Amino acid sequence: MKTMIETARLICFAVTAAMASPMFAQTWTAPVVLSTGGQGWEAAAAIDGNGNSLALWDEITTQSQLWSRSKASGASWGAVTDVSPALETTSVFPAVRITPGGFATAVWTDESGVWTADRPSASAWESPRLLIPGASNPIFVMNSQGEAAIAWTVGGGPRSTTGSVMAILRPAGGAWSAQQVVASGPHIIADQAGIGDSGAVIVTWETYTAVCKRYGCSQTSYVLHASRQNAGSGAWVDSGSLLGPDLDAHSARVALDSAGGAILLALSSSGTYISATQGNSGGAWSTFNTAVNPQGSIIISALASDDAGQVTLVYESIAFPNSQVLAVNSSISNNTWSSPAVLSGSDTSVGQVFFAVAPNGTALVIWLSSSGTPAIHAITRAAATATWSAPASISGPGSEISPEAAAVESSGDAVVIYSGYDASSVHTEYATNYQP
Repeated sequence: MKTMIETARLICFAVTAAMASPMFAQTWTAPVVLSTGGQGWEAAAAIDGNGNSLALWDEITTQSQLWSRSKASGASWGAVTDVSPALETTSVFPAVRITPGGFATAVWTDESGVWTADRPSASAWESPRLLIPGASNPIFVMNSQGEAAIAWTVGGGPRSTTGSVMAILRPAGGAWSAQQVVASGPHIIADQAGIGDSGAVIVTWETYTAVCKRYGCSQTSYVLHASRQNAGSGAWVDSGSLLGPDLDAHSARVALDSAGGAILLALSSSGTYISATQGNSGGAWSTFNTAVNPQGSIIISALASDDAGQVTLVYESIAFPNSQVLAVNSSISNNTWSSPAVLSGSDTSVGQVFFAVAPNGTALVIWLSSSGTPAIHAITRAAATATWSAPASISGPGSEISPEAAAVESSGDAVVIYSGYDASSVHTEYATNYQP
């Protein structure tokens, strides 16, 4: 299944993390060093249906380059392999997705545009290719079959006279399509995208009005749309206006179940988060229901659906000076949301929340806890309707620690990557694994 309000990768001035609770020794492996030889940054992670883990990060030595390591279930992390040639930037923010069978795809950017590389199951990374020259800020989604899509915005800024939301799609085992225009307009921006196992892809996007003067632009009149392409149709169907015009962006995100049913979450003009649903084949969206009515500021981590359409929204709730990790549940079939549940236990200062869901609803949430000695905490659940575990401390070495990636598969195996400075002040990527 990056965001409504993108979770910031903050630099956290922490000291060495506290020792883990007894649960650590029972379920989470001791953290191991992934990056060696330079400075490791911007990690991504994935785990397949057999519990095999995959890590990807930007390794900065005399140059910037994507490196990767893999770990078979029950084994140790393997040797480093190169994924990319030298990169023309130090901000690549790689993403990696993997099917239950082990077919992986990575997407990243540099000054040349958007790159990709595949790693077939039980094989090595194939040669990278420049997939979208000149593009930036790709939104990459992939389902459990290996079908994938990337959306991005061309032009469309406040001073532009024309812009487009673009996309390319890939069938499982096939080649990427030619570039497709999802929508066009003078001021336009892509919000997010989702893909289901039916192959249906939805891209949320907005138009807006901009008034620019010499020293800046004011932006208003945001109107929300959602365009859908069903597998094999080759056509994007625009929902028309769903919300707005409003003063601020709706920053919508979307999730789909295995049959193609969809749920869309957006920020309303009143400051509440509201949701609408769509049927398996598309068509009209339902009326909006309230999902979260925040009493303060919130930062959305992720909205996700399992194959059966059970939906979870995880977010950080901030009531200065305190903050907590909360979750609400719903389903695509009824679009009725539960009351918020606190996931972060006794933590009163949290940040950088990551949420991962497997196709059957097994899930993982991690966050940085600064309530005492800074540490990475994690909880898991066995299914969409199951009870969450108690928080466990999973970080070990490193100062100024920061969570960077999390992934989980249907049997409950999980991988977490976090970064921190080692004793030699080298920015280092660490990995820890969970086996239920």
